Amino acid sequence: MSLDFKDDESGNPEPEVSFIGFALTDCEVKLAALSVKYLRAVHRTALELAVPNRFGLETGGFWLTNDQIEQLRRLPEYYTPAEADNVAQAIEAYLKAQLREFYSSTAERSGALPDH
Repeated sequence: MSLDFKDDESGNPEPEVSFIGFALTDCEVKLAALSVKYLRAVHRTALELAVPNRFGLETGGFWLTNDQIEQLRRLPEYYTPAEADNVAQAIEAYLKAQLREFYSSTAERSGALPDH
């Protein structure tokens, strides 16, 4: 993420946050039975698109940025029309599962979620 401070109409600085990307992690993906068979292709494609060590060796990981996410969302174009919707559902479920850990850990740090 990056921060860009701009003045709002009242003259107060207001941060503008933009999403850059996330590191792929192990996660549990919840999706409809018809889409399950496409999950392996979605994960494999995400790994192929991801940039290894995008933010240096110390940070590590395989990172998907906005550009790679857009490319991943074009994957259904390579399937038959009958399969494309199921592939698209698998992609969105995969992305949601990948980001679930980010959002839950952010909420825990801010005190929005109780510690387990």
